[in-house]
Amino acid sequence: MKKKYLIWAVALLLMLAGCKEIGNEKKNADKNGYGRSKIDAVIEEDTLKVSDSVVLRYSSKLLWFPDFEDENLLKEIYPDKNISDFSKSRLQDYLKNEKQDVYDRVLNSGRLSEIKEQQQWSYISQMNVRTNKNNYVSIQYYESQSGIESKSRYHYEERVFDFKNKKKLKLSDILVLSEETIRRILKLSLERTAMMQQIKTYDRGAYNLLSAVTFPVTQNFYFDDFNLYFHYNMNEISHDYDIGDIILTVSWKDLSGYIQPDFARRMKIN
Repeated sequence: MKKKYLIWAVALLLMLAGCKEIGNEKKNADKNGYGRSKIDAVIEEDTLKVSDSVVLRYSSKLLWFPDFEDENLLKEIYPDKNISDFSKSRLQDYLKNEKQDVYDRVLNSGRLSEIKEQQQWSYISQMNVRTNKNNYVSIQYYESQSGIESKSRYHYEERVFDFKNKKKLKLSDILVLSEETIRRILKLSLERTAMMQQIKTYDRGAYNLLSAVTFPVTQNFYFDDFNLYFHYNMNEISHDYDIGDIILTVSWKDLSGYIQPDFARRMKIN
């Protein structure tokens, strides 16, 4: 009988140890789950014939955050959208209404009667996740229009959101540097690019012009485990010489000693 009780006791201890190990594994999984937020998306795509000569392509994508309910931050995640209900169905409704607005704008633009040859115009708007880690979510916003206005255009916006502290991240949350110092770092980063070296070789006038600009510090930034990236739109660095959109890279190693301690801990930057 004692032997039977002993076997049961050992079995119970093993079971409890196993449960504890599983619990620890789950806790470690949560701890090492990189603070990822659940993210889905809604998409609306259509091709509409707006005249005998013009076909309009509409494509739009919004990210959806099913487990996040902070309305103030959600309004910052959807800037200039006038969205108050962040459910998936309402986001889909928003895209349907936006598609109709774009369609109406094209019909009322007065440009269709001028077009005699077959053309495809387009309106594209996207939200894409760049990084989702350590309770930071980095989103790229991209918008392009072709044909709808007299000149085609495209634009990028980069935003990083701190889901832990429920705010949009600023450069001052990442770096302990003056704006003037950041300017010098970014100017050096541009100088190191292959594009700038080619301009230096083949177009000295353009090189001198770009080298002389007062370098702007863009708020279009994002990051990963290794670098901090600054995304400049067309003509943002200089209005006198178009180099298109460009991403400048600065490594965390080069920024060592100038990174905010809380940010460095969360990103595990040594």
